[in-house]
Amino acid sequence: MSQNVQSRKYVLLLLRGSLYLLVNIMLVIVIIYGTFYMCRSGYNFCYGIFGPVVVEEPPGSDKEFEVRDSDDMFDVATRLKEDNIITDNYAFYIRTKLMDTDKTILKTGVYTLNTSMDYETIINMLTFKE
Repeated sequence: MSQNVQSRKYVLLLLRGSLYLLVNIMLVIVIIYGTFYMCRSGYNFCYGIFGPVVVEEPPGSDKEFEVRDSDDMFDVATRLKEDNIITDNYAFYIRTKLMDTDKTILKTGVYTLNTSMDYETIINMLTFKE
């Protein structure tokens, strides 16, 4: 009977060690996947800010867009995203904030924007610099 108890302890110890190893492997996989996902998301967001991002390849399609007196740049970015003229309103907004914001002012009016325009072209059309 002592040998039977000894073998059960050995089996339980072996199962506990295997479970511990399995949990550690799963934890490492989750950490690696999370790191990869965060790096990929960060790269895509930064590319959206600094890269030539367009919704469609040229020739694209023309869309009418109005800038009102009450609009600020975040409102414009949100509406541009809703109208499918830009891909990411946050990246667009941050790109405008990285410009010299004291001298960049929205021009009110109705504009014909194309879905193949990059952010810089759209910003240059909608703003003027003092």
